[in-house]
Amino acid sequence: MSSTDNDYKTLEYRRFTIYMVAGAIMSIILVFIFSRAITSITARMTYDATIEVKKTMLKENVENLISYLDVCADAYLKDNPGVSDEELEAEMKEIAYDKIYSETHMDGTYMWVQKVLNYDGGDDYAIRLIHPNLSDTEGDYLSTNTVNPSGIKAYEEELEGVKANGSVYLQYDFKKLGSDEVTKKETYSSLYKRFDWIVCMGVNIDDLDHYQEQARENMKVSQAIILAAISATWLAMLYLLFHAYRSTSGRVFARQNKELSDQLDWDTVTGANSRITGQKLLEESCLRVRGGEETDTVLLMLDIDYFKQFNDNYGHELGDKVLKSFVDAVKENVRESDAVIRWGGDEFIAVIHNIAPDVQPVLGDRILNSIRSISIPELNGERRITSSVGFTYLRDTDTDIKDALQRADAAVYAAKEAGRDNWKIS
Repeated sequence: MSSTDNDYKTLEYRRFTIYMVAGAIMSIILVFIFSRAITSITARMTYDATIEVKKTMLKENVENLISYLDVCADAYLKDNPGVSDEELEAEMKEIAYDKIYSETHMDGTYMWVQKVLNYDGGDDYAIRLIHPNLSDTEGDYLSTNTVNPSGIKAYEEELEGVKANGSVYLQYDFKKLGSDEVTKKETYSSLYKRFDWIVCMGVNIDDLDHYQEQARENMKVSQAIILAAISATWLAMLYLLFHAYRSTSGRVFARQNKELSDQLDWDTVTGANSRITGQKLLEESCLRVRGGEETDTVLLMLDIDYFKQFNDNYGHELGDKVLKSFVDAVKENVRESDAVIRWGGDEFIAVIHNIAPDVQPVLGDRILNSIRSISIPELNGERRITSSVGFTYLRDTDTDIKDALQRADAAVYAAKEAGRDNWKIS
């Protein structure tokens, strides 16, 4: 081989090496850009999906409170015929106050109530009745002319929204519960026309920690499209480099998907099913009952009596231990095929199949005894853990899970009114 040929081959080798290095650098740049794009798109989709989940939760909690107050008001009128409207409203205000102040939500959500005095708005158009985050202002008059830190007349928007549609979603800046930190809040407000109350609930949207299954699927589609584009562009020249990248990316993607799936399916504090998964399980059971495929299915709603005191007196770490022990005690009395779901805060739901009516009282007593037997060393025997429990059977006449949840919720409050540490069935 001549020296000219050697020089040519050396030149070609160098040229090929330069192309390979340049291609590798370009691939790295493109992968970096595409990865950033995937992260941005996925974060946005996850945020949007989670906002929708929270908005649904806010609406359900507010409407459930209004429904509960209606039931209580009707019962009070039945027991106290001839009572004045003012006396009835005062009684319902006390019930609403106790319920709102006793509820604990791990994500910092809370409810508040204001009474409309003038639907035309203006100064003193309403009075603040109940507000756990601004308790020292309860009884103050409100004005639709008030401008919040975002420069928005939130009270005016809220009033116009409930006047037009009966309810309204709003976003504005407000203080977090128990803190002076101002953050953006998503709220739902609904007009309780019976007493001219506006019942509201809000969540700090920078604290959102739940994910929707749809966001995960959208993320997978986005990644597949972008990776396919990289593959089509660079496969011929950089097959080995792309193959190594795709293998690594596949493993990372699988691990991310598993982590996301675990977050969606399970509550990490208690080991119970998450609310997202629990919602699906409840809907599936309701469908089977309505279709006649399943009977004697019990919906069980439980919360921990005076749970807020555990957090206040012993700290949130001890509160988490109480929640975990509580779930373990419930699981001891149900089968693996049944489901225990963390519905929110210290509120749990269990779906138990094939429980005949004559067995249900035994099950209720057994669960309560297991909860009473919980022993946590840090409590030093100073506090006993108890629960108020509500039972209801799923019915083939239920239009959706809300019907059964409302019955179970009413049973829980009946158990509370009976002194707590007991069960009731609706």
